[in-house]
Amino acid sequence: MVIEKIAKKQGAFTLIELLVVIAIIAILAAILFPVFAQAREKARQTVCLSNEKQIALAALMYAQDYDETWPIVGSAIGSATTLNKVNGNGQPFNGWSLVMLPYIKNRQVFLCPSMPHTFEGGGFCAPFNGQPITNNYSYNWFLGSDGSYGTPGDGDYGSSPDGTITWNHPISDAGIVQPSNTVAFLHSNSVPPYGFTWGCQYVEIETPDFINKVRMRVVHEDGDNLTFADGHAKWFHLKDEDSAGMRRTVYIWASRSIWMFPYYPGSTGGYPVTQ
Repeated sequence: MVIEKIAKKQGAFTLIELLVVIAIIAILAAILFPVFAQAREKARQTVCLSNEKQIALAALMYAQDYDETWPIVGSAIGSATTLNKVNGNGQPFNGWSLVMLPYIKNRQVFLCPSMPHTFEGGGFCAPFNGQPITNNYSYNWFLGSDGSYGTPGDGDYGSSPDGTITWNHPISDAGIVQPSNTVAFLHSNSVPPYGFTWGCQYVEIETPDFINKVRMRVVHEDGDNLTFADGHAKWFHLKDEDSAGMRRTVYIWASRSIWMFPYYPGSTGGYPVTQ
């Protein structure tokens, strides 16, 4: 009987011991949870990197089938609505990702797991709230320009600042001086939080986004993915001063050896070079 009481007494925990165990578990959880979160984000970054690479390879396959000419942007729509999937002339859209879809055959490839997939905005874009965002990536306008956005003399999209080049048709592989340094695809800046009042124009795969500047967003950990015209994709670390408040707005980022203008370094076309 005495032995049984002693055994029962030795097998019990005191309140202090229980509190110590709970405290240890809480400390371990506080240490491990951020590690798990980083691991999940690393997995998302890897998925996104794979997506961008598949998109770039699809563009290259398209070019091989069309006389080495890159896919056309085909989604400049001005103030038209995309809710009925037609442009201002009543014609169906035929944006770059829709053109490339036969080479990918999976719409999920156009979605980054770390980006919004549902649009929420205001102003002109309020009617689009709740609409699915089906493409989180943007395409380099200089590679697929179609002349539908900007006019000659418009140094931003229509033509180069020095007026020597008019952007009105897609470029050929031979026209890209250094494909491994020329950005082809990156995260869209037309979805929230940036496109709160205008990004609704790009919520569907028929009207994907395009851009002519390196606007990198800190999407994955402390950096962002970029995809290049030779088909490779790479993650870049971004410091606060580099990302200029979550993104960079330059045509040529020489210190990183990345640029949008396909003729650089042979010619800048008058576009400023940022070191």
